[in-house]
Amino acid sequence: VVPALFTFGLSIPIGAAVGSGVGLALGATAGGTAGLIGGGAAGYTAYTKREDIAGFAAKTRAKAVELRQTGKDKVSEYMAFGKAKASAAYAAANTHVAA
Repeated sequence: VVPALFTFGLSIPIGAAVGSGVGLALGATAGGTAGLIGGGAAGYTAYTKREDIAGFAAKTRAKAVELRQTGKDKVSEYMAFGKAKASAAYAAANTHVAA
């Protein structure tokens, strides 16, 4: 009986090596193609709408500055109110203690 090399447990590892190599090559090709097409489409869309994007960014920036100033004004208003209340309470407490 002539021994057959591929029937003594070598067919599975060799098949796995060949299959993984082919899978790697096909996966890299498919992934690269999908990335190229997707990136190209995204870049083209962003380029054609660049004025709209810049306008939106400017509006958003202006709104953020406005909201920051409104927040600072509100905090200052509440701080002044709190200081006035604390000062009034302190004065009232001192008049009751002195009496």
